[in-house]
Amino acid sequence: MESIKKRISRNQQIKYGYYQLLDHLIGREKGHKLTENSRRKFYQKLFHTLKKEGKGKVLPIERRSNLSIEEFKNHYVKKGIPVVLDAAAKDWDCVKNWSFDYFKNLYGKDEIVVVDQHDMTAPYQRMTLADVINGIKNGSNQYYRFYPLLEKHPEHILDFDYKWLRERRNKLTVFEAFQVFIGGDKTLTNLHNANQCNLFTQVVGEKKWRLYHSFHTAIVDPLPVENVYRSAPLRKNNEPFNPFEADFEAPFALYEYIDSYEVHLKPGDVLWNPPFYWHAVQNIGESIGVGYRWLPPLYCYNISPFYSFLDTIAKNPPIWKAYKLYQQDINLIHMAQFGQLEKYKNEIAADQATSNRS
Repeated sequence: MESIKKRISRNQQIKYGYYQLLDHLIGREKGHKLTENSRRKFYQKLFHTLKKEGKGKVLPIERRSNLSIEEFKNHYVKKGIPVVLDAAAKDWDCVKNWSFDYFKNLYGKDEIVVVDQHDMTAPYQRMTLADVINGIKNGSNQYYRFYPLLEKHPEHILDFDYKWLRERRNKLTVFEAFQVFIGGDKTLTNLHNANQCNLFTQVVGEKKWRLYHSFHTAIVDPLPVENVYRSAPLRKNNEPFNPFEADFEAPFALYEYIDSYEVHLKPGDVLWNPPFYWHAVQNIGESIGVGYRWLPPLYCYNISPFYSFLDTIAKNPPIWKAYKLYQQDINLIHMAQFGQLEKYKNEIAADQATSNRS
């Protein structure tokens, strides 16, 4: 299988890391003011270097059937290479039984909180799972991410081959979570990355994924990390770069010169997504997928020492609080970042008090 090429030198990665650390410590606005000329020269030189190498390639992620645990760990996990375990989950109950109606009938009354992943400063929405599913079926662009199914209904662990998943997990792990993604046709999760490992199972419908290696983070140039989740900045027409409808005009010209991976997942496929890969995901038709994530600190540090370090000094919320919220519902992390979590907690407490009085 052809591998993606590192188009950025070690020195360039270190130089960009300096800008990231500065922005993290004093804020991007101040960081840019202090290094405006230096950054402009850095990106001018980077563009010249990348253009000289030629346009990047979009490479298919390798598909493997009956891949042994040993080869999976020694080659793909150890080297941080994504791979699709072809139809590995085709006989799991989640793939055989789940549907939009399945969730609506069982848990339509579940109250959930939905955060706008495109604009996380927008007010959160409290609604029922049935509201979300009805909206999707009626053609809305609603996309419910990170549904904490097992936190709410732990019996659904039986819908997975949990032993199979744990056998492929790193040994020294401090955290795990199952998160369900429910969305309609062409709904999109923009470029982002995080420090967890992920075995992602496509359950209903299909998805396209596009992945960029973390050594090309300078091209994404994310906002300084405030928690354990990084997203690409909004730049052109208040939008981030969309790899599925690539526009290589400024300010996205650099993306044209780096390699990426792409895969089209179908029901029963399981994708190994290593930590710190930048990835965007687009649903094809009505779609349900499940991310099984875990955090092995030493492994993540070996993959990316610098970004693992930045995660440990994240402050909004700090890493210890972030993972406590993560296991409840990752949407709570985004709410904490933008000062909405306390309001939400107060609303829930008030509702509970009213319920107790009635």
